[in-house]
Amino acid sequence: MGEEHRAIRERVGIIDLSSFGKIDVAGPTALGLLQRVAANDVDRPVGSAIYTQLLDAPGGIVADVTVTRLAPDRFRVLTGAGYLAADMGWIRANARPDEAVEVRDLTDELAVIGLWGPRAREVLAGASLDDVSSAAIPLRTAREIRIGGAGARALATRISYAGELGWEFTTRRDDAVMVWDTLVAAAHDLDAGLEPVGYRALESLRLEKGYRYYGAELTSRETPFEAGLGAFVRLGKDEFVGRDALLAATAAEPNGPRSRLRTVVVGDADWLPIYGGEAVRIEGQVIGRLRSAAFGYTVGRTVGTVYLPASVAEGSAIEVDVFAGREAGEVAADALVDPTGARMRA
Repeated sequence: MGEEHRAIRERVGIIDLSSFGKIDVAGPTALGLLQRVAANDVDRPVGSAIYTQLLDAPGGIVADVTVTRLAPDRFRVLTGAGYLAADMGWIRANARPDEAVEVRDLTDELAVIGLWGPRAREVLAGASLDDVSSAAIPLRTAREIRIGGAGARALATRISYAGELGWEFTTRRDDAVMVWDTLVAAAHDLDAGLEPVGYRALESLRLEKGYRYYGAELTSRETPFEAGLGAFVRLGKDEFVGRDALLAATAAEPNGPRSRLRTVVVGDADWLPIYGGEAVRIEGQVIGRLRSAAFGYTVGRTVGTVYLPASVAEGSAIEVDVFAGREAGEVAADALVDPTGARMRA
């Protein structure tokens, strides 16, 4: 896991993300439907990739997705493997009877491959004849490119759950092995030090960046403001599910929510058997429970997330229950690695 983590931070890694749920939303009223269920503004130019939450009426988070606009009247929603049915059901449930829109599951038809790390662009340039510069594919946009001599088509989305330069390639299932092998071969030709990466290493990478995971940091019990995702909420939109509740909460708490998600570091440079769910204490009193935890191989400490009162300051001492003992730690910055996001914009 440590070697896979370091490959993405220092060189380049490749990961199979095909378990992602893939939902196509198409039709004359597709935009109106997604605008109504998404807290963010999805009325962006074709090729935009929009990170957003779907909310319930009280403002709780019911989904955490990326919406890519493929055409004026067609969108693709990517979600976690375990939430495909729920998210499709939520979108369909919010469609009005008179709306001309089709919501389809394309999960089994498409594969997704992630290529992330400082050398990712070199590797992709060696595998594709198309322009893969930052000008050609800016951050949070998607463009169709060819990969390999056979010219397999892949939708290259400039996004990274690891917080590094890179892309997610969505391609036909039958082309997935060829795309994977072409990227691996290009990395080998460059002596790029590419490593195949798994989800446990990805957990470590995303926690160091302060990225959230639905079902752990994000649930229907929290609002985007409590989760630190207010930047992805557009209260200025005329309508979306949960908007009224968020407006009411903002009026009631003008200085921000009373509780919010925080990053904590625990122990020292040794790996600890902490997996999430452990009690977090301040001055001996249980004040929360870890939502997620993993060893951060870049920062050299165990990293976790927990909802704490907003009054708890960065640097405050905490303790985490680990079996029969307690491990000391402290409240840390939300993002421990590259907080400005410069590496993704490289």
